[in-house]
Amino acid sequence: MQSSSAVALAGPVGWARRLGVIGAAEPSLFESLFPRATVVHKAIAAALFIALIAGLARVRFHLPDNPVPITLQTLGVLSAGALFGWRWGLVTVVGYYLVGMAEVPVFQGGGNGWTYVKGTSGGYLLGFILAAGIVGYMTQRGWSRDRALWPIAIGAIAVYVPALIWLSVFDLGWPAPGKLFSSAVYPYIPGDLLKLMSAGLLTSALWRVADWRLAKGRKDTNTPVR
Repeated sequence: MQSSSAVALAGPVGWARRLGVIGAAEPSLFESLFPRATVVHKAIAAALFIALIAGLARVRFHLPDNPVPITLQTLGVLSAGALFGWRWGLVTVVGYYLVGMAEVPVFQGGGNGWTYVKGTSGGYLLGFILAAGIVGYMTQRGWSRDRALWPIAIGAIAVYVPALIWLSVFDLGWPAPGKLFSSAVYPYIPGDLLKLMSAGLLTSALWRVADWRLAKGRKDTNTPVR
């Protein structure tokens, strides 16, 4: 019978750990900032973050002849994964998706419901879920603190995978034939770079706060009482 450690090191994840690509599971940034947080606290934080993403969705910039505007949703989604880790990051972004499906106007421009989700933005919304999971997993596997920009960048790229598949499979009238990348990817790259850099800088700054609080707590614990 294989030991639990041998099973854990089997498969692609095991190879990645042996190669040093990913490390052992670590607490999320939120858990490091608030080590005493309970499930209730995390649920409240996730709900507040859903509201934040909905607010960021209202900040949008339209592109000529393009039905999908540039929004700040991606900033919120990437930050959710980096802050909460993969479990609660997914809870947050899936929750955002479901709230919108329940016809609460949380998507860009107040969009909501099945009619909106099955349109041109549908694949991007699924990409948000994928991105949150990837960013959250990687940041809890050694890619945190000053390395946090890398999983966030990978997450930003991952948004486009479901989006491009969606636009390729369904006939939505956009983009025009032969213009999938030039219409659905390239125009968004400058904005994505700004958003992922902002999320990376914010995440790194919050990790410094968490590490400072941890070091201060250890110092206070080790200080002798006179």
